[in-house]
Amino acid sequence: MGIEGPEAGGKDIVSKIASFKNMIENMKAAFSNVSIFATTLRQVISANCHLWGAIMLEGDKCHVAEPREIAVLDRIGGGDGFVGGMLYAILRGWEPEKWIQFGWASGALAVTMLTDYAQPADEDQIWSIWQGNARVKR
Repeated sequence: MGIEGPEAGGKDIVSKIASFKNMIENMKAAFSNVSIFATTLRQVISANCHLWGAIMLEGDKCHVAEPREIAVLDRIGGGDGFVGGMLYAILRGWEPEKWIQFGWASGALAVTMLTDYAQPADEDQIWSIWQGNARVKR
């Protein structure tokens, strides 16, 4: 898209959040007809352990899901899961803060699957992931 972003590689991702905010501001300037911009933040600690976060600009308000450690089985599909979760939350009419949270958790779920997508049982499963709840509900 011709917009320069933070250095690739995902090292020390937390310290680069300001760079991602700057990149998104540049995207907003270049694509002024778009009202929501978002991207995931990923730092690979090992093949099966990543720091996973996200940043979103909605209007003039920036929302950040700070990177936290997640277990990874297959990293492919995390970004798509993030976008799918965000779109679901937007279409449900939730508050913007919930968009990034639901997207973050949907992407985190996707990377725990051998497929490139996740099939959550319901919204509660996604919210449990966001809350870090490992309890089983039956």
